[in-house]
Amino acid sequence: MSRFWRLSFWFVVVHLTLGPVISADAAEPAAALEHRGIHFSAMPLPEKRGDIVLLEPAAGVESLRKALDLIHKASPFSVKHLKTLKRNGRVSVVYDAKFPKKQLSSVTIAAFYPDFFQKEAGGPKQFLVVVGRFGIKWPTDKLAAVIVHELVGHGLQHYRGHGEKDRKIDLECEALIYEEKSHQDLKLKRDTDDMVRFRRDVRSNWCADFSRYLRGRKINVDKAWGFGRPDVPKLLAHFDAYRKHLRKTGQSGKAVAAAKAKRAEGFTALIAEAKATGSAKKMLRVGQRYLKGIGAPRDARKGAEWVAKSAKLGHGPAQYIFGALLAAGHGVRKDRIEAYKWFSMAKANGVGASHKYLKRLRGELTAAQVSEAERRAAAAQ
Repeated sequence: MSRFWRLSFWFVVVHLTLGPVISADAAEPAAALEHRGIHFSAMPLPEKRGDIVLLEPAAGVESLRKALDLIHKASPFSVKHLKTLKRNGRVSVVYDAKFPKKQLSSVTIAAFYPDFFQKEAGGPKQFLVVVGRFGIKWPTDKLAAVIVHELVGHGLQHYRGHGEKDRKIDLECEALIYEEKSHQDLKLKRDTDDMVRFRRDVRSNWCADFSRYLRGRKINVDKAWGFGRPDVPKLLAHFDAYRKHLRKTGQSGKAVAAAKAKRAEGFTALIAEAKATGSAKKMLRVGQRYLKGIGAPRDARKGAEWVAKSAKLGHGPAQYIFGALLAAGHGVRKDRIEAYKWFSMAKANGVGASHKYLKRLRGELTAAQVSEAERRAAAAQ
């Protein structure tokens, strides 16, 4: 696969496979930068600006850069772990003004999404954080702490294989402990209402089970938590023992198995609904889930088949992603003429980002091949 199509398809998968989680738009980054071994990018702003004044893409990338520089300046502990991630995969932070959806905006600032494009199991990992329209406007120190939470906390979990073995509440607790270390290193004021609520929420909500475990081991919980300013490496050592206890007793396994079963049940229902209704949107969602491995093992071939079904029904976003699959040879035989055809159809259906790929494909195809692709597109309309 050429570098261009590998990167282009990665952005398609990032922006489309998420489906309703982030947005269903097909678009290339409006701004991008590689800095200190981390890939920063910003997606185009939506036409409807919504609830707040949005930061422009270039300014958003600059905010991310400043936050990373602050982490490097003030938090060697976090930098050490970021280096581990960079040695073992691609680390990316994306500013997407469409994230989160409106009903989530009061609580969701950023999110970690691993392995959006991984051609083969066991290949290089993808560590991706998406920062939304609210988080990107936070002060640099608070944005830096968010990045530590998502990249260091959840990124290390993904790297170590904890994400598929531990409960969500425990994964969040551990990530919050890493964030606490960044608060200390960045010297965030600890007596503000926000910081007091942060520490209270960590102890009484996400880490409540962890604290109960400590008490059960006759460990002074207040001392373990440093009386509000914990020694994070020591606390993480306690947490690792807690994780092993949960796995040994089967508590983690039962919870994870139940969550997987629920996702699988939901995926089965989605497939049945897509077949019964003939909905192109639902067919695309099925394809996206196969591509990502949500509710079923990741299967690029089945994902491509479902995306193709949606594309053939005239769904523009599906036509766009099917073009990317064909151009990349992911889940389907690589065919640039067919890719051109589907990008052409997606453009005709209002997916504006298609024109950039059509332009690049014209540079790879002969005039006769372009004519053939356009003939196929016209015949399929």
